[in-house]
Amino acid sequence: MRPEAAEQTLTLELTAPVKLNETHNLDPFDCGEESINEYLKKKALKAQASKTATVFVTCIKGTNTVVGYHTLSNGTIMRADVVPKKAQRNSPDQHPITVLGRMGVCKTLQGTGLSLDLIQDAVLRALAASEEVASTALVVHPLNDRLVGLYEKAGFIRCPQLSPITMMLPFI
Repeated sequence: MRPEAAEQTLTLELTAPVKLNETHNLDPFDCGEESINEYLKKKALKAQASKTATVFVTCIKGTNTVVGYHTLSNGTIMRADVVPKKAQRNSPDQHPITVLGRMGVCKTLQGTGLSLDLIQDAVLRALAASEEVASTALVVHPLNDRLVGLYEKAGFIRCPQLSPITMMLPFI
């Protein structure tokens, strides 16, 4: 009798997200959405240098090969657009927010939970920052309706008063 081969599963280990720098390898990154790929490869470092966004990347452990990223920046929304509505009472005309701007995961890792991990990282960073610099919510503008479900899983709620698929995770 021949011994059966043991089934092996390979686990790809990833790094915790860190701030993007010049040593990161962006060339192989492909999430299937050209605008997200192009932003990372051509605009992310410039945006970070000009302080219009901070870019956080996760890599294959032991390498600088980026397989996922998200961006954070700040913004404001009008009091009438704040949810929950009770947070509008006795508040300023404009509310400071954090914006989860761009986010992408390499096609090879889509469906593994990395997207939710990146969202969780963004939420935790935004919450921590809101303790030092005021922010009442994390806002995201999903590229399409398919992505709305992903953000709903993470607790975001639709804000149709802002735009049809803009979503918010209130901190208050």
